[in-house]
Amino acid sequence: MGATDPRFENSQITSNERSDSKNQHPSLEYMNSLIQESLQIYELENQRVNTLDELINSLKIITKFLGFSVELPQTLLHLDNETNIRLLPNLNIIIVNSNSKTEEKTIDNFSTDIIINILDYIIPKIVELIGKEKTKLLNSISYLRSANDELRKIENIGKLELNQEPII
Repeated sequence: MGATDPRFENSQITSNERSDSKNQHPSLEYMNSLIQESLQIYELENQRVNTLDELINSLKIITKFLGFSVELPQTLLHLDNETNIRLLPNLNIIIVNSNSKTEEKTIDNFSTDIIINILDYIIPKIVELIGKEKTKLLNSISYLRSANDELRKIENIGKLELNQEPII
């Protein structure tokens, strides 16, 4: 009983041999790469979603305050030329189809590529609208200041008349 059969002596696999056997199976190496790459994609996707949500929420604060809506070209959403599209201040999108059927979608219902295209289109438009609004407000302020200056002149004339004693 003391001697073992030489055919079975090599049948016990040592831990070194197990790691060598992994090297013999490239699919196991690919499996590890698959897992690592999948985890990275998962993390990147979470970052994309969180960043997009943050961007939309920040932009929504600005557009709600300003109250601007922007007409969008049909090509941004790959719709026909008879469709009217408007981005509202709350960043919802109203789509009026050629048959007058209307639907409202939130901006985050669209793919990232479409959202980026929408942002590329609307941000310069909003900046332009802000410029016009700023000019309008500056003109209003200028007018009101001029009107106040004129009214102060009348007020000063009235004070002078009250302080004068009649000459008789």
